[in-house]
Amino acid sequence: MKLTLDQLRYLVALAEEGSFTRAAERVYLTQPALSVQIRKLEETLGTRLFDRKKGTLTEAGRVAVAQARRVLEEVERLKLLVQGEEACFQGSFRLGVIPTLAPYLLPRLLPELKARYPRLSLTVREELTPGIVRGLEEGSLDAGLVGTEERHPGLGAEPLFTEAFWAYVAPGHPLFEREAVHPLEIPLEDTWVLAEGHCFRDQVLSVCRPSLGGRSVEFQSGDLETLVRLVDAVGGLTLLPEVALWTLSPAQRTRLRPLSPPGAGRTVYLLFREGSLKAPLLRALAEEARRAFALLRSDARAQESAMMGAEVRHDQA
Repeated sequence: MKLTLDQLRYLVALAEEGSFTRAAERVYLTQPALSVQIRKLEETLGTRLFDRKKGTLTEAGRVAVAQARRVLEEVERLKLLVQGEEACFQGSFRLGVIPTLAPYLLPRLLPELKARYPRLSLTVREELTPGIVRGLEEGSLDAGLVGTEERHPGLGAEPLFTEAFWAYVAPGHPLFEREAVHPLEIPLEDTWVLAEGHCFRDQVLSVCRPSLGGRSVEFQSGDLETLVRLVDAVGGLTLLPEVALWTLSPAQRTRLRPLSPPGAGRTVYLLFREGSLKAPLLRALAEEARRAFALLRSDARAQESAMMGAEVRHDQA
């Protein structure tokens, strides 16, 4: 019985989805047809690859998946050698993005990518940084957008842009009356933060003044939008990255305060496997991400200028 490339693709899909039903949908097969193909592959290799009772790969299955990814990557390399650089901008590309970037950068980034590269089949996965690193190392992702500099063997990191953190302060909080906020004035006990595991949480904790006491409501969220709503409804403050400011309403923007002295912020990086076959596409992605952020920053500053102009006109009237 012969081993086929399609069977390797089916195995990788099963490993990534963890379910015959979801994997079958992904590769456009029925669930029974996919099960038959996996069983044929197991018979060819002479070992069980997937424990159907537990719904997990066996140890042999994990080894087979790793090798299958390498084989499929070599097939892609052959296509590139034959078709040239243009082939990089066709077919599948899998991108991981951290949650504090995805809702803000992707609405500006993805339309541009699809317009420039219509033959590219883009899959985007929202993941915490460790999941993105793991996906790159295992081969289930082609690139990642993260907010920390990651150093791992076999992975490269290219800085894309640096953004400042802003304080988002509820009316009635003592810091609301300030035109700017010194980081050491930000009380941790009044600050809403993301749940553990988010790199942005650690960055915020490094900025705030150490906690001097407990808080009346303890809540850790998985997204920034929830933190903004908590400030609006309950009080206190939170910190937001610059990339998130464009989603705020005019009323909410009046609650923003810059940090002074400036410096608190983060650098966003593009992570990728060194020697990636998709290097031209990675360069294009980096270019588009920088352009998208520049437009977001420009739009935010234009909104700020318009608000200041409206305040001046109101005062004059």
